Amino acid sequence: MKRVMISAALAVVLVAGCSKSGTPPPSQAAASPKVVCSEQRVEHKKEWGTGGIAGTAIGGAAGGLLGNQFGKGSGNTAMTAAGAVGGAVAGHEIGKDRDTQVSYTEHCRDVNN
Repeated sequence: MKRVMISAALAVVLVAGCSKSGTPPPSQAAASPKVVCSEQRVEHKKEWGTGGIAGTAIGGAAGGLLGNQFGKGSGNTAMTAAGAVGGAVAGHEIGKDRDTQVSYTEHCRDVNN
């Protein structure tokens, strides 16, 4: 009787070990998707900013003061005007950068091997 019980228990263990499991072997498993993320720079420009206007005014005034330091007579007037124009252009470009807001967003995508 003892032998029969041991044999039956051994048979149950062997049969249970031979049954198929629900998961396929690793070689047959579907490749899981790989996610790749990267940060991208995004620039947001204001439609009606004040940086360009303020930069133009400040740059023109500074350029005019600097240009006034050079030349004599009518040359002094020409240098003042040239300095004011050059300063206004430079100030406008610098001011436009102040009207731009930069942010970073994360973009992720699935990549299969």
